[in-house]
Amino acid sequence: MKENYHVLGETEQYILLYLISIKEGVAVKEIYEEMKLSPNAVTQAVNKLLNEGFLVEKREEVFPRRRLIYLSEKGRKIAQLLLQMQEIMKSNQ
Repeated sequence: MKENYHVLGETEQYILLYLISIKEGVAVKEIYEEMKLSPNAVTQAVNKLLNEGFLVEKREEVFPRRRLIYLSEKGRKIAQLLLQMQEIMKSNQ
């Protein structure tokens, strides 16, 4: 029986780690400008993370009505695990 594994790509991981360091919502444009990644790659990764329930989006009510991205509780847990993995990989043990 084949298991249904969810694999996060490098871009998805970068986005989760970036968002955990920020306390407020971020526009997709800000993500790709800050991370110096292609807009298309970031948009695809954000959409995947939204579909997986790792992110939530809210639209601003006033102009320019940006789409703001936030970590969901599930996404925050995954990002914290990614941070822990980084710490383990950095250690010399």
